[in-house]
Amino acid sequence: MKKLFSLRNLTALCFLLFLAVFFLLSLKPFLRESYYAIRAGGDTALAESRFNDFLPGKEGWVTLNGGVQRLLGRREVNQRYRLENGQMTYIIPELDMEPIAQNTVDFARALEERDIPFLYVNLLFKVDEQDKQLPPGVEDFSNENADRFLAILRREGVDCLDLRELERAEGLDHYSLFFPSDHHWTPETGLWASARIAAALAEREPSLAADLSLMDPANYDRDVREGIFLGSHGRRVGEWYIGADDLSILTPRFETRLRFSVPELELVREGSFAETMLFPEKLEQTDRMHSAAYDVYTGGEYGLLRVENLLGGNGKRLLVLQDSFSLVIIPFFSLGYERVDYLDLRLWDGDLLAYVDETQPDAVLVLYNPGALEDNNTVMFDFFR
Repeated sequence: MKKLFSLRNLTALCFLLFLAVFFLLSLKPFLRESYYAIRAGGDTALAESRFNDFLPGKEGWVTLNGGVQRLLGRREVNQRYRLENGQMTYIIPELDMEPIAQNTVDFARALEERDIPFLYVNLLFKVDEQDKQLPPGVEDFSNENADRFLAILRREGVDCLDLRELERAEGLDHYSLFFPSDHHWTPETGLWASARIAAALAEREPSLAADLSLMDPANYDRDVREGIFLGSHGRRVGEWYIGADDLSILTPRFETRLRFSVPELELVREGSFAETMLFPEKLEQTDRMHSAAYDVYTGGEYGLLRVENLLGGNGKRLLVLQDSFSLVIIPFFSLGYERVDYLDLRLWDGDLLAYVDETQPDAVLVLYNPGALEDNNTVMFDFFR
C-alpha cells in the first residue's frame, strides 16, 4: 500500500489524469476539424492547422513551451530563431529573383511611357547583412536575395533606393531599429525612413521636394508605452521566451490637418495627426498574445488608404505600393505631400495601371522589405493584374 500511494505514483497518476482531461477537451475540436478536412478533400494539413488554431488553452501552452525552451537554451522554436542579441527572427531561403524583378522592370517601363517617375525602395530586414547573429548552421538569404533583385533592376535602368546603404553610411545600430519580438521596425525607424525616402525622391525630382522638418524627430513628442507589444515572433514562442516590447507613440509638435480615408470600409477621419493617424484603442487590449498594438499607427492594413494633407503639403500627389512595414512610414511620410494613395496588392484587387491612369500621380514608389521577395511573390509583384 505504501508503494501504491508513493509520491512518485501519485505524480504519475496526476499526470495521467491531466492528459485524460486534456484529451477530452481536445476531442471536440479534433473531430470538428477532421470533418472540415474531409469536406476539403482529405486535406490533413488543413485539419492540423485548424486544430492548432483552436487547441484549448493554446496561448498558455505556447507560453509554457517557450519558457521551457528558453531554460533549455534552445534557439529555434516554432520556426523562429533567437539571435545572439536575444532578438527573434524568421529566415528566408535562397530564391530566384528573375521573375519578380522582370515584372518590376516592366512596370517601371510602363510608368516611363506615361512620363511618371518610379522609385523602388528596399526596406530593411531584421537580419543584418554584415552581422547576422544567427544560430550555428542556420542560414538566411534575405539580403542576398535583395542584392540580386536590386542588381537586376539597376542593370535594366530602374531607379532604386537601398536603405541598407543609408543605414551603413549613418552608422546606425541595425538591431535597435527593430522590435525584439517582431519582424517589423519601430516607429522611430519609420520616421527615419520617411525622411530618407522623401530626401531621395527630392534629389531625383526636385519638383517633388517636401519639407523634411515635418519628418524630423526633434519636432515630435515621444510617449513610450512599456511592455505593451508582443510581436508576431513573440506570439509564436511566448512571452516567457522573448518578453514584451516597448512601443513609442510619436506625435508632431506642429500643426497638422489631414483626411484619412479607406474606401473599402467607408472610413473617413479628418483632423489632426493624432485624430487621424493614431488608433489608441489598439493599445487597450491587455492580452498581449492577441494584441494589435503595432496597429496603433493607421489602425491596420488596407487594400487602399488615401491620406490628404489639408494644409497642402508640397502640392504633389504620390502613389505608393507598400507592405506592413509602412504602417510606421505612412503617418510621417504623408505630411510632406498633398495626397498619397497607399496600395497593398495583397488586399487590393483592382487594375493597377488603370488606377495610375485615373489618378495621374506625380510619382510612383514601391516600398517593400526583402521578406516580400519570398517565394517569387506573385501577388505583391503582380503589377499587371
